Amino acid sequence: MSGGNGLLKRVSGGDGQLKRVSGRYGLLKRVSGSNNGQLKRAIHEISDPSINSRIPPSKNYDVLQRRRASRITKNKKICTEDVFKDGEVKKSSSWTKFQFLGKGTYGCVHMATRKGDKEKKKMAIKSADLSNASSLMHEKKILSRLVSPFVVGCYGHEIAREEFMLGHVRTNYNLILEYCSGKSLADLIKKNVRGLLEKDVKVFAKDILQGLQYIHSQNIIHCDVKPDNILLIPVDNRTKRNGFVTKIGDFGAALEKGSAEYGDGSGHHRGTARYMAPELISHGILDYGVDIWAFGCTVLEMLIGQAPSGANVDLNDPVDWYSIIGRRCVVPYIPSWLSVETQDFLRRCLVKEARGRWPISALLNHSFLNLDVCLSNIGFMLLTDY
Repeated sequence: MSGGNGLLKRVSGGDGQLKRVSGRYGLLKRVSGSNNGQLKRAIHEISDPSINSRIPPSKNYDVLQRRRASRITKNKKICTEDVFKDGEVKKSSSWTKFQFLGKGTYGCVHMATRKGDKEKKKMAIKSADLSNASSLMHEKKILSRLVSPFVVGCYGHEIAREEFMLGHVRTNYNLILEYCSGKSLADLIKKNVRGLLEKDVKVFAKDILQGLQYIHSQNIIHCDVKPDNILLIPVDNRTKRNGFVTKIGDFGAALEKGSAEYGDGSGHHRGTARYMAPELISHGILDYGVDIWAFGCTVLEMLIGQAPSGANVDLNDPVDWYSIIGRRCVVPYIPSWLSVETQDFLRRCLVKEARGRWPISALLNHSFLNLDVCLSNIGFMLLTDY
């Protein structure tokens, strides 16, 4: 991953908000001959979405937005499952997985290309055994509603029989996602242990906020904002400097306000402890403010090069975190060497009482995000052409 000695070449701007995408599912069946008997193939195809967008009146932006919509339509995947009539199972994924990218509680993620695709366009595929795929199914349900330049794209799913060890097969649930070759913000921070440049942090912060603004407009709370879940795509063609397109990913913990699972917003415990807001960690109260708190922790981590902690307190121990942040409501320590506007911005995010945190609209207008070089509406749409 390129970074130019850790100096991010990235600028930001534009709201990029789009309306909800609706999709339909069709079912086709055909029977083909086989030396081993009749092979029954069920093909589940996601229909072309109808995308309505709220975008500013910019000609160049409109053109690029239409191109993005075209890419989304082009990349809706046909998912197959092949099963022999006599019960013998065949390896039948539509994808060739060739690079392991990581793993989590949901399963594993690989870089992959579609079989038969001459252009070998790369996608990221999250996979889990079908019996343990509820988290991925939930993530797919959430992502199918979201289309934004600041959110990782979802191109469908498949259920397929795959070999996972020599001679052993299982039924996998594969979630097909946009591949972000720049890895994550967490990886970038690890390469810059003294922290990222403030001017670059501003760019990332603005992108993340715009992503959260869109997500919240769809009545969704992310619930797990952190550097590991902020993914990056290197971009060469920028307004004045090279940098990254920033994408919010991993919606496995996300919840929709008003859903049965959300209920009245109480009794929840989800996310990563270090980034959990006081009201969530101590009382299980979940609202948009938990994403603002986690965002503030993420910005602070970018600036200081390490996970936030309390003043003179080691919060590497989860017990300390629950006790100090949850019970005593001690906010993460904000170093005095940061600029005055930076400190003020962080304090607007890291407020003990949820109702005291600034809304995203106000944070976007804070002087901390008044960039000297702003990303044009074209800039953040210059994606890798999937």
